Amino acid sequence: MDLARAAALGLDFVVLGPVKATPSHPAMQPLGWEGFAGLARASPLPIYALGGLTSGDVDDAIDHGAHGVALRRGAWVQ
Repeated sequence: MDLARAAALGLDFVVLGPVKATPSHPAMQPLGWEGFAGLARASPLPIYALGGLTSGDVDDAIDHGAHGVALRRGAWVQ
């Protein structure tokens, strides 16, 4: 699994997504918050939610095991 490999490589953190549908990766199946949470629980590294998120998703991300969110478009579009 990629999360275990990231830990084995000694990385400081990982980003995981897409949590929600995103126009930048329309063919990707979103994990949803429950799918994200299941993977986050297994991660030995700090994990940041990515994909289709806005600043309004920070609380949901934290509630589902994220250390925060990684935003691009969502930081500017509400």
